[in-house]
Amino acid sequence: MTASEAAVFARWLRDFFVPAPDLVWFGSSLAMANGEQDPWPLPAQGGDEEIAAELRRHLDSVETP
Repeated sequence: MTASEAAVFARWLRDFFVPAPDLVWFGSSLAMANGEQDPWPLPAQGGDEEIAAELRRHLDSVETP
């Protein structure tokens, strides 16, 4: 699944399923494999592009050099 595809689901979850937007946090298997245990908050506002950008930022922060 790409960050753009995941963003669509994450936005739906944040906007229509979870009662408060600050309750949606995410992580990745890449982060876990690199020892990162703390989830990241999903942006409280913004559309698919903003969420996808945050997902990509997360992945970029945990990528191995």
